[in-house]
Amino acid sequence: MVFYTPSIQMSELCSCEKMNRILICLILLNLCYLQPVSAVTVEDLYTVEVPVADQTTTLRLEAFREAFRQLIVKVSGSDDALRSSAFKRPVQNSSRYVKQFTYIARENEGEQELGSVLYLKIDFDQRLVESLLRDNHFAVWGRERPGSLMVISYDVNEKLNLVSGETTPELVDMLDDLAGKHGLPLLYPLMDLEDISLLRVNDVVSRHIDKIELMASRYAPDTLVVGQIVGRSDTGWLGDWEVRFDDQLFKWQYTASSQEVIVGQLVKHLSRVLALEYALQSHAASKQSLLMKISGLEGIGQLVSAQRYLQTLTVIDSVRISLIERDIVTFDVNLKNEIEDLQRLIEFGEVLEQEEYPQLDAQQGDAVRLSYTFIGSENFN
Repeated sequence: MVFYTPSIQMSELCSCEKMNRILICLILLNLCYLQPVSAVTVEDLYTVEVPVADQTTTLRLEAFREAFRQLIVKVSGSDDALRSSAFKRPVQNSSRYVKQFTYIARENEGEQELGSVLYLKIDFDQRLVESLLRDNHFAVWGRERPGSLMVISYDVNEKLNLVSGETTPELVDMLDDLAGKHGLPLLYPLMDLEDISLLRVNDVVSRHIDKIELMASRYAPDTLVVGQIVGRSDTGWLGDWEVRFDDQLFKWQYTASSQEVIVGQLVKHLSRVLALEYALQSHAASKQSLLMKISGLEGIGQLVSAQRYLQTLTVIDSVRISLIERDIVTFDVNLKNEIEDLQRLIEFGEVLEQEEYPQLDAQQGDAVRLSYTFIGSENFN
């Protein structure tokens, strides 16, 4: 911030100009390092950790059931499946969906208790869980998920802040913990010089959406979450939310007696809204095949990476190499869902770039052919 006085000497003017140049350089430097949110690959999607008191069989089976419930919510995007009678038996027999497990002792991070806490880390069988959801007509949400920028004002007993790691660390920890259980990648404004110059906390309270979107644009989020948490000792808590993505807008309010319930409701509702858009419904299954031509593959390493990437997409049932011509590889792909679902998932990531619209390949019996260029460098193991 620069303060102007009625009378400024030349040396002072030079000093102000120098300071302005320094501020501009700092902002530009920060922008160089700022990375957009974009789609995020959720690692260990089929892994859940739960605390346990000991390693007895009884507690282990209870932990399997709790972890399985958490997994179904994380993979499908909501608890709808758990409320279905079709899932009563799978929950009780959750051990059959376990691929492997291990016990881990971690130091207790709480301030009041010392010592370590025992956790049971459980890896579930992805194919079995996906089949269970699809067979019962529930969505399967893959590893590629939208990154959400959280622009939230926090007003507790008339003390107003913008939610960030600096101003409200405990609230951010609470949000991140709950979001992790739903497989939701979250990001918060840095509130650095650039953010401060574009947005004030009162702009969020007043919902000056133009200013909010201008600030948010530097993060390039897939989803923008704008909201307000209000807490009063005499009236309780209020959450006022709106979620924006792909020209869609969802608004709602929620009241509760505690901050934890307000935050939990936000994460749960956000997951449900995003799953409606991005998770793939089983009833859309089409079992169709297509040819996918991928160019720009330099060497066997990139070819393997491209094939493994395709195998991670939940719409694909199987994929095999059909033809190799220099740096162009044609894959024979069998789908679980519609071609449009596959295109949307690929567009959502940053591995392949579409070259042209789908075409019919007369040499392959009018099979649909998709053409992409390999732009990713990540190895998919």
